[in-house]
Amino acid sequence: MIEAIVLDIGGVILRTEDRSGRQSLERKYSLPPGGPEALVFNSEPAAQSTIGKVGQDQIWQNIADELKLTPAELEDFSQTFWQGDQIDLELIRYLENQRGTFTTALLSNAWVGMREILADQYQIVEGETVDHILISAELGVAKPDPRIYQILASTINCQFDRILFVDDFIENIDAANELGIQTIHYQPGMDLINRIHMKVDQN
Repeated sequence: MIEAIVLDIGGVILRTEDRSGRQSLERKYSLPPGGPEALVFNSEPAAQSTIGKVGQDQIWQNIADELKLTPAELEDFSQTFWQGDQIDLELIRYLENQRGTFTTALLSNAWVGMREILADQYQIVEGETVDHILISAELGVAKPDPRIYQILASTINCQFDRILFVDDFIENIDAANELGIQTIHYQPGMDLINRIHMKVDQN
């Protein structure tokens, strides 16, 4: 029986719905398709911030160094990069309504400062919107490392096989499955709320 619903943040709750801004950065800086994402997410500072070793400022400084940007150009790059991201308000409201019936949580590979961004920009607050928010930068370990799922189970006081976990990266899903966690591999266009209901009804 499912007792906890746990969702990833980036790619599930917070999604890039419009890539036109990132495509404009590709043209402006002669980057290949996906080049802006690679600069932002795949650098060594980004990897280190994901486990809490460095702040976000080092990620953006690395981009400025790579592209030789002035502070004003870097600010424009950042704003353009994020402009197509949208929060799924229907999914957030759904999670809020499930509190009391299920333990609800967010489990995210995210940089230092993500908790504040969730609260300030999206009004997503631990203990109000969901019961728990677990962020890799605060835990010092990131998905798909099995340790982060062990921390999750301990934090929400729930056995692996009673957790339903949703993520958009198959490697994170596979790692959860190996521990006996029930999963949904989120993909663009999926009716996730309905899929969650189906999973719950099967148990």
